Amino acid sequence: MELSKRDIRAILLFNFKKGRKAAESARDINETFGEEMTSEWSARKWFKRFRSGDLSLEDRERSGRPSVIDDGQLKTVIEKDPCKTTRKLAEELKVSQKTACNHLRALRKSRKLDKWVKHDLNEN
Repeated sequence: MELSKRDIRAILLFNFKKGRKAAESARDINETFGEEMTSEWSARKWFKRFRSGDLSLEDRERSGRPSVIDDGQLKTVIEKDPCKTTRKLAEELKVSQKTACNHLRALRKSRKLDKWVKHDLNEN
């Protein structure tokens, strides 16, 4: 049985409301649904959050620098010249090479024979 993160958090909230400990809850989830479904550290983090009064099961918004690449612009640049390296793409778009790589991956592009192509699995 495959559980989503939200399902695991719901189980943790249930155990929190029942007065159980985070470590016990994590152990029970892993015994019932398979090893490494959740960690004791993660269970403790969620229990701390529940104790603070936040019973939401959703991730909190995270701070950080927003992405500055427009995926449409990246796609246009690649279609114009599919032989460009990530370094050249990053220079042209004025972002880090890692950011360019991450956005290419998000666009499901991979490099084949020195060209950026759509990475789709086929029957072959």
